[in-house]
Amino acid sequence: MSGESVPVRELLQVVNDSPDMRDFIMAHHIHDGQRRRQWFLDHGLFGSYECYGEFCSLSWLSSRMLQVVQMGRFRLLIFAWCSQTRNYLGIVVGCPMVHSSHLLHHVIQLQPQSYRFVDKGLFGEFFTSYVDHLVAGNHDIYDQRISLMPNCGPHTSSSLSHGIKITVSSMFCVDETPRFRVYRYQVTFELVDPKQLGCSSVQLESRNWLIYYTNQEYVHASGPGVVGEFPRLSVDRPFYKYCSRIEDDPAGLEVVGFEGQFTFVPGSLDEPAGANITLPVPFIELPIPLEVI
Repeated sequence: MSGESVPVRELLQVVNDSPDMRDFIMAHHIHDGQRRRQWFLDHGLFGSYECYGEFCSLSWLSSRMLQVVQMGRFRLLIFAWCSQTRNYLGIVVGCPMVHSSHLLHHVIQLQPQSYRFVDKGLFGEFFTSYVDHLVAGNHDIYDQRISLMPNCGPHTSSSLSHGIKITVSSMFCVDETPRFRVYRYQVTFELVDPKQLGCSSVQLESRNWLIYYTNQEYVHASGPGVVGEFPRLSVDRPFYKYCSRIEDDPAGLEVVGFEGQFTFVPGSLDEPAGANITLPVPFIELPIPLEVI
């Protein structure tokens, strides 16, 4: 990330003393970013994920690291950043007049070149909502890391069958290629009721997805396991999650959502202890980004 450094004490000048920015400035006065290096790199305040070996931790920048970056016709004040994936959160501090009424001083993630973006509202609204979701348990926390993708709400899906809960959440990938839309999705398996399962453990055998596009067409995608693994759930190890990707069809079709099912084997693949169990995944509507025209 390269741009114009803007200490908090100068922010009022940058944003023309806008009341919409006061919540952001006060937040930095109260707690000036994440200072400890380990927590900054590995425990981003705004969440993290790991996908195909790529680790993203979206950390709150301290005042000495804040920067204003020019992205085409937009100027963004970057206040959260991941150096590995270049994911970020920014506040629009400059934009064409035609967009100022609905985007100026909003927290957004803007994809360079394509001008696709995710609008998260004014900072005060965004931060209050985020904290409320954390308190309500809408983001899983494991190993003291906050999951970037929520476990409920829009663009998620959840089902409970045979004592196993499956949660799927999705996000638009601002850091990916601008040629077409790419989304990450996270799947969580959790054994919540061993008695209902009826056996001490199960092992994943296969996955089956139906992927839908804007023209109402769909494709079927299936395969053994997930991301090269065949996770086993048991009373001792009741939890497993993985992250993968889904994208527009290169031919031009835009992906809008997906649904599917997972097949588990009671016992293990080597020593099955009963008939296979099929667990459904209800439809997940993907978070289609907005576009600057």
